[in-house]
Amino acid sequence: MVNLAAAEERAPGHRQLLRAGMTLFAERGFSGTGLREIAAKAGVSLGLVRTHFGSKDGLRAAIDAYVLEEIKALYAVVIKHSATEALQRAVEDAVEWITRDRDALMYARMALMEKTPGSQALFDQMLAIMRQFVDVNAERGLLQPDVDRDWAAIYMLFDFIGPAIIEPFARSAFGKSMYSKSMIAKRNAFMIRVFTRGFLKG
Repeated sequence: MVNLAAAEERAPGHRQLLRAGMTLFAERGFSGTGLREIAAKAGVSLGLVRTHFGSKDGLRAAIDAYVLEEIKALYAVVIKHSATEALQRAVEDAVEWITRDRDALMYARMALMEKTPGSQALFDQMLAIMRQFVDVNAERGLLQPDVDRDWAAIYMLFDFIGPAIIEPFARSAFGKSMYSKSMIAKRNAFMIRVFTRGFLKG
């Protein structure tokens, strides 16, 4: 996992710029955010952005790397578990991550909604993480034999990012956050049912 505190010790202003960029990109998107705004939010000079990252694209690439490392760390833990236990652990760990680093998830949400070379690369790498999860369970004999592995990975990516996309509308639609305890419990139970049994009669 990327250690932002260590990065800050090596390069003053680096951590603040990553955090500020991640927050503003999550709120306004990449094209709607300027380097001056990021520097101002970080409380550093504009020149430090170029010193540490070279450009706005360089900053975005650094944020993408940070977010991907966070997601990889989540699924590295999940892969140690098996079948439905792994699914439950995935939800629990994701919620803990969101509580600790909500901006990272909201950044991933916004990045995937924008059509840029950076967003495509982020999507591809997130999908690769989900494919690894599916493949590991297949190797352990925990995947049903007729499952389409590609679509299993795509579905997992839907499940991971979907609640974040719905979140801005959740309070109006459901009266609570997608990440409230009651919503998480219901989502967890339903996700396990869908992954293991489905919910429509054949």
